[in-house]
Amino acid sequence: MEEDDLQRLYVWLDEIPLSRPKRSIARDFSDGVMVAEVVQHFAPKLVDIHNYTPANSSKQKLNNWATLNRKVFSKIGLVVPENVIKGVVDMKPGVAEVVLSNLRQKIEQYLLRGDVDDEPAPPPVHAPVHAPVHAAPASIKPVGAPTGPGSKAALIRSPPKAADPSPAPVRGHDAKDLSAALMEKDQTLMDYQETVDILQVKVRKLEQLVQLKDKRIEELTKKLKQAGIKV
Repeated sequence: MEEDDLQRLYVWLDEIPLSRPKRSIARDFSDGVMVAEVVQHFAPKLVDIHNYTPANSSKQKLNNWATLNRKVFSKIGLVVPENVIKGVVDMKPGVAEVVLSNLRQKIEQYLLRGDVDDEPAPPPVHAPVHAPVHAAPASIKPVGAPTGPGSKAALIRSPPKAADPSPAPVRGHDAKDLSAALMEKDQTLMDYQETVDILQVKVRKLEQLVQLKDKRIEELTKKLKQAGIKV
C-alpha cells in the first residue's frame, strides 16, 4: 500500500473507539475481535460482538475470522480469502492493513447503499403514465382535428424519454469475486516483497563476509611480508 493510503487508514482507525489501544496493527487485529468492533461501530446490527473471543492461539483466531467471513463480510460484499486470513493470523507485515483498507471501502459502500434504500423507489420504466379520463393522450390525435404545421394538435407531442445515465449495477457475486481477486493480488505482491527483502538481507551479509575475508587476507599478507616471506 502507498504511504498516503496507510496514513488515511490510520486516521480512520483512530476515529473509531475500540476495546484495546492500537499499538501494532498486525498484532492487534490478528484475532479479528477489533475488526468486528470496527464493523459494529458503523453497522451495529451486523455484529454480535459476543461471537468473537480475544485469542492468542491460531485456532481461535481462525474461528473468529471464519465467523466474520460467514456472518458479517458476506453482508457487505467483502470476501477475504483463506490465504489472506492466514497471513493476518500469522501477523505478516502489511496484510492486516490491506484487509482493513478493503473493509473500509466496503463499509462506506454499504452505508451509501443504506441511504439509497431509504429513498422512495422510482416507478418501473415499463409502467405507463395514465392521462386524466377527460383528456386525450398526447400520442393520439382527436378525430377530425387539423394536422397542419401550425395546428394545435401538431404542437402536442410526447416529450422524448431521457436515457438512463446510471451504469448497470455490478452483480453481488461479481463484486465479491473482484474483491477476492484484488486481495489475493495484494497478498501475492506482499509475498514477493518479503522474498525480495530476505534476498537483500542475504546479499548484505555476503558483502560483509567478503569484506571480512579481504581484510583478513590483507592482515595475513602483511604478516608474511614482515616475516620475510615473499607473497
